[in-house]
Amino acid sequence: METWAIALIVAGIAILVVVLLVLLHMLKNSLQRKKGVLAENLVTGKLNRFAKIRSFKVLENLTFPAGKNDTVTVDRALVTFNHVLLFQLRSECDTIYGDAKDPTWVSVKTDKENITLGRVAFDNPLREAQKANDAVRRLLTRHKLGKIQTEYYVVFGDPKVTLSIGQGMPVLNYKTFKALLGRSKYSEDGPVDVEEVAKLLQEGK
Repeated sequence: METWAIALIVAGIAILVVVLLVLLHMLKNSLQRKKGVLAENLVTGKLNRFAKIRSFKVLENLTFPAGKNDTVTVDRALVTFNHVLLFQLRSECDTIYGDAKDPTWVSVKTDKENITLGRVAFDNPLREAQKANDAVRRLLTRHKLGKIQTEYYVVFGDPKVTLSIGQGMPVLNYKTFKALLGRSKYSEDGPVDVEEVAKLLQEGK
């Protein structure tokens, strides 16, 4: 067989493998999206990879007291040498409408002609995120760690989501979430004892 023919066959096989891998990736994402775990898995995976090479800590499903007979949950927290970042995760994959003052936000599903196929209302996620941040600040202050900077974000982690929301809010899609972690200030050395703070947050009191 001619050399050019062998090269052509090899190239064809390589292209076929790439196509199959892309299709498998799309199928995997589709299945995870149907189960409502795609956004959670993408964000958690990114946080874990970011933290691992920097000796940071990623914590999941933390619960803190938030007043009399009340608690608040933080989906994910990242403890760095300078900050504690708090993330409330959302799994919606359609177009999100909302503003900081709105009691509820709306997820709207449309077809290719922009005809509305469905609407789902949900509580303004910023309120829960702010509540969580306040609870963490109280905890840190009580343990004389009030100088640690905290930030809170709502992350719509599905790559298909479209955010049609007010400006200046701590609300991210997956692309802007990745950009956030790329800021140099989160990778700088600092005074925070990561293990100590992580243990405190896990205990929640």
